Amino acid sequence: MSRGRMLFHRDVQEYTGGHGKVWDYFNHALALGWDARVYLTPGSRRDRANPWMSVPGRIEPQWQPGLADALFLGGHDWSAVPEGTEHRVPVINLVQGLRHADAALPLHGYLGRQARRICVGQPVADAIGATGRLRGPTWVIPAALNLPPDVAAQAHGGQGVFVAAQKNRALGQELAASLRGKGIEAVLAEEWMPRQDYLQALARAQVAVVLPLPAEGFFLPGLEAMALGCAVAMPDAIGNRQYAIDGVNCLMPAATPEAMAQAVERMLGDAALRARLRAGGRETAAGHSLSAEREAFAAVLADMQP
Repeated sequence: MSRGRMLFHRDVQEYTGGHGKVWDYFNHALALGWDARVYLTPGSRRDRANPWMSVPGRIEPQWQPGLADALFLGGHDWSAVPEGTEHRVPVINLVQGLRHADAALPLHGYLGRQARRICVGQPVADAIGATGRLRGPTWVIPAALNLPPDVAAQAHGGQGVFVAAQKNRALGQELAASLRGKGIEAVLAEEWMPRQDYLQALARAQVAVVLPLPAEGFFLPGLEAMALGCAVAMPDAIGNRQYAIDGVNCLMPAATPEAMAQAVERMLGDAALRARLRAGGRETAAGHSLSAEREAFAAVLADMQP
């Protein structure tokens, strides 16, 4: 099919990495010649935490999926698409988490709907493929980094410890208390922050502790911390095995406050280790470019040609 209007659907309650990656694909579509448009649910926030507020002319006032030339859906966006629409309008489905393979969750039910699926990593593709429910082809496109140049320029291995605990607040609180009990000051982020503020906090840190859920599809915050020059500590989360190598570009202690605190102390006390992890992290991050992600997306769109 020829390029036309690609319609996105978003419910933005707060900025998350999931929204950020859909935003990347929105911009990929524009760069590849599509007329990308987004419908924001009435409950979506309308401030700088919502990246689509920077393109007000591309925000649709009504949700009319049947009139689009292609739909781009992620997560629960499927719930806004009437059954059978996908047989008239091609659907691209971005799958970012392992939860889609859990039969107890509504996300699992959407796997039976026809779509071209893009998975952010091989673990996600393996998990949803194992359900036997998929209808339509699947591509693996590893998640790419999208860092503002001004923030990236600030990343020179700063000072202090930053704990990103938005996905695991309990562990973050215990870790921060443990570190402070040892005389180590740590900035603890428990709430979601505007993206620019979050990235600037990472860029200022010497050591970053990023706490994922136990099972992630990719976990981009770990890669972002590497790209911004931090020595990184994070537990295993399945999806982050695609880029994280313990002792090479990060430390991967057990997800306990004691083990995490020991990893932080180890990095703070060993300048050579910090330098090695920072160098390994930057090298890893350099392999996850937006241009490569866009090129791979172009191949998915080419498959939609008759």
